[in-house]
Amino acid sequence: MNAMNVLYDSKHFYMAEFPGCEGIELLDKSAGRLGFLEGDVALKLRSSMLNLFSESPSVESVDEFLETYDALLTSPVVLH
Repeated sequence: MNAMNVLYDSKHFYMAEFPGCEGIELLDKSAGRLGFLEGDVALKLRSSMLNLFSESPSVESVDEFLETYDALLTSPVVLH
């Protein structure tokens, strides 16, 4: 079983990738929604995050950037 790689974790967002899967799981903790982003969307997100982190951003600016992906987070978080 492959472990996930946590790419980002803040009070409002969580982002992880899973080895062997060409995608990124993005969770909006405040809204209780998540999505698995694949293909060009995942590549663009990964690239944008690398560019953003090269500028030593604040947590607030990273969270603000991730909010632009909220429309793609369509699955509710279910706890059991």
